[in-house]
Amino acid sequence: MKDLSKDTQNAILEAMLNGSRVATVVTDPQQADNPIIYMNQTFESLTGYAEEDIIGNNCRFLQGPGTSPEAIQQIRDSIANKVQTTVTLKNYRKDGTAFWNRLNIEPVVVEGKLYFIGTQTDITKEVDQRLLLDEKEEEINQLLLPIIPIHLDLGAVALVGKMDEKRFNILTSKLSEFVQETGTHHVIIDTTGIIWEVNFLYEKLVVIQDVLRLMGSKLYITGINSKTAVQIASERSADQTLLTFSTIQQVIRQLNDSVGIPLQTRLMPFR
Repeated sequence: MKDLSKDTQNAILEAMLNGSRVATVVTDPQQADNPIIYMNQTFESLTGYAEEDIIGNNCRFLQGPGTSPEAIQQIRDSIANKVQTTVTLKNYRKDGTAFWNRLNIEPVVVEGKLYFIGTQTDITKEVDQRLLLDEKEEEINQLLLPIIPIHLDLGAVALVGKMDEKRFNILTSKLSEFVQETGTHHVIIDTTGIIWEVNFLYEKLVVIQDVLRLMGSKLYITGINSKTAVQIASERSADQTLLTFSTIQQVIRQLNDSVGIPLQTRLMPFR
């Protein structure tokens, strides 16, 4: 490149930029409103705007009603502080169609002058797929956490696999709705099929217990083996006590003795 003339170098660089799949603009913060002073053809193709619509204008013409205020502020902070940033935001083409834009802003200094290079990548398919996966995960979590009414005043749910924050939030919400709708006073959570992480699970189960208690319902935890019992005993605090049992049958026996729930209650399958 050093042996080529300046004009030839510029022509090659522009051809490279125009052939790129990444949309690129350069802005000049020395001018009022930090306008675009250069864009490649990919930017035109991505946005639908022609050169006369772009040059001399600030990039905010791509923003619209669905553009996150937080993303806009992140861009403003990057410009004000002259630092690099990458942000994903919803932008709009000239015809009004929306797309998800991964925008990277990079400050550069050329011959003592500051410029910002902005590269844009259309990641709409990636975002849509992620949203679809989140929806499917939500559906799966709902299906994996069925609450079974095994008596007029007793409901039960079996936990399966690994319980994370999101699944516990869903469980808490579903149990709250169940108790409110049915007036059930006793709820069993069976932990036989889950992977125990003592600190995390114990804390979450205590939260569920507190929520149900405020709604007038009592929580019973079953599926506790000897190893788990020792772990719980060593970790729990005096003010955070769960009612734990080895089996569901033990809970029903206790309820039969205390509130008259019959021993012949038929346990329906949890899966």
